[in-house]
Amino acid sequence: MENNDFLFKRITEGIANTDFSGYTIQYPPMFLWGKARSNREILRSWSKSLANNFRHLGLYVHIPFCKQKCSFCRYFSQELAQRAALKDYLAALKKEIKIYKPLFAKFPLSSVYLGGGTPALLSLGQLKELFDALYMSFNLNQCRQISFEGNPDFLSWTKLKLLKKYGVNRLTIGIQSLDSRVLESANRYQSKESFERCFQDARNAGIANINVDLMVGLSGQTAKSVLKTLEEVIRLRPELIHIHPFYPTALTAFMQAGGQLSKEEMDLRERLAKISQAVIRQAGYAAIEFDANGLNPAARNVQLSDAIEHNSPFLGLGAGAVSHATGYSRYVNLNDPDKYCYSLNQGKLPIQSTCRLTQRDEMIYFITSWLRYGRVSKERFRDIFKKDPDKVFAKEIAYLKTRKKIKDTPGFLCSKSANMGEYAIFSKYFYDQKIIAKCRAVLSPLAGRIKRADMKYLYF
Repeated sequence: MENNDFLFKRITEGIANTDFSGYTIQYPPMFLWGKARSNREILRSWSKSLANNFRHLGLYVHIPFCKQKCSFCRYFSQELAQRAALKDYLAALKKEIKIYKPLFAKFPLSSVYLGGGTPALLSLGQLKELFDALYMSFNLNQCRQISFEGNPDFLSWTKLKLLKKYGVNRLTIGIQSLDSRVLESANRYQSKESFERCFQDARNAGIANINVDLMVGLSGQTAKSVLKTLEEVIRLRPELIHIHPFYPTALTAFMQAGGQLSKEEMDLRERLAKISQAVIRQAGYAAIEFDANGLNPAARNVQLSDAIEHNSPFLGLGAGAVSHATGYSRYVNLNDPDKYCYSLNQGKLPIQSTCRLTQRDEMIYFITSWLRYGRVSKERFRDIFKKDPDKVFAKEIAYLKTRKKIKDTPGFLCSKSANMGEYAIFSKYFYDQKIIAKCRAVLSPLAGRIKRADMKYLYF
């Protein structure tokens, strides 16, 4: 195999600058997906996929609105200009649910995830309306986890009690930081008091698992600021703590306003991430497979874990939501709420682009997703695909062994990448050659090689 480090860096940055979904790794990359398909074609692909009777089936619901757009956010969301937009959006979402209901009603869901944006912006009545529609249209009798994301400013005691009533057993409170100066520079406003109030209310409401999202590498952030936030969060003992390094892309307001991170700032980001992980581990938190550091494995994101570990399907509802009909297709909804609503008002699924999948596509997705978390189970690969990964990817494994980026054991393929930048590059050596050629044509990369020292400076 030839050295494609520079090309794979370009592909990684191309993905980061175009993939607004942020929910799972997409393979093939979203910027290669084709034109939208009809309701009939989409439902046919789901019918074929569901016929395999997967033990794990997820449902993702996207509410794309926020009070304001944080400068660091690279996912699809937008500022809520008028409350009436939520009413229109919810009406369209119920129409999308209605289209899928006849096909999905008899298949038990194992997980439901409501993300955004900020789903907590929905009023109490709107939350009830949405959950009622989900319970009436999907089989939730065997659902292991119902997850809900929310900004603490919009999660009142009454809303949290309602979430508990509807089975929410995992709550993600996104705070990023408790340093008011850092938050203000990121166009985010919340207080330590609102976070602590929300956390205690969630505990008192009986929500079993609470996850707190934090970010390092934001403008104005220092080690002292990060450690102070960690001290306050750890004191509350959430079941899971996520540390997200700030990776600006062209989709962020930060870069759209001309912002750039220097190598010094990126080095600081890496140091803050390492310090944070060490502090969390010292506080008794341990790594949870396919997730962050936690006190209880049940607190992990079950839907994301299932998608990686079992290559399980998930249906995405809402503007900008991605779906994976395992074995047949991936597709993404329109990332414009107005166009999303218009399409559904015309009786059409709001599809923006789609990609048909081969078994090899699924195998590559499996390998590259697992490698992100350190190692690939060969036994699990054989269970799912009925093939030996050592034979399917013999050339790729041999090459990465010579580059000392893979350790090959009888049971696992173990990543030896030093950081996420290296992972992003070296995992792409598993990409199919036809996909690489298409990426090369789309991105028109310059010839050359990336220096090893620069690999950690990827934004994605």
